Amino acid sequence: MMPGERIETAAQAAAIIRAVLPKDQKEERVFVLPLNANGKMLANPILVSVGYEDGTTTVDAGAIFRAAFKAGAEEIIVAHNHPSGDPTPSKADYDATVRLNDGANLVGLELIDHLIIGSADSANGLGFVSMAELMAE
Repeated sequence: MMPGERIETAAQAAAIIRAVLPKDQKEERVFVLPLNANGKMLANPILVSVGYEDGTTTVDAGAIFRAAFKAGAEEIIVAHNHPSGDPTPSKADYDATVRLNDGANLVGLELIDHLIIGSADSANGLGFVSMAELMAE
């Protein structure tokens, strides 16, 4: 997908993020996908953070929101990879999602989803977990 196209599913967004991840995922990387109010991509995924080989990184809301505003976003999808290949969310992932959602609301953005990208065959063949779907259950 290219900027200007509408993101309609978590699977579409995950595929876009997977396309910009290095083949050998040794570090956790955090991306923001900036969207307009109609869910159309304003830019390719923006890398906002690179973590360590032990898989830890900080989901820096300030860096995410700055990148989103610079791209003119009104809605965002945040994504990060788990280098282990297992996209099962940790407590820190849940906490980060809540913080990002609260912060986005405060600054006038809408957090559409927080995706965790794993190996292509993980999560029952999906290769990712949608925190929006998990937290809506």
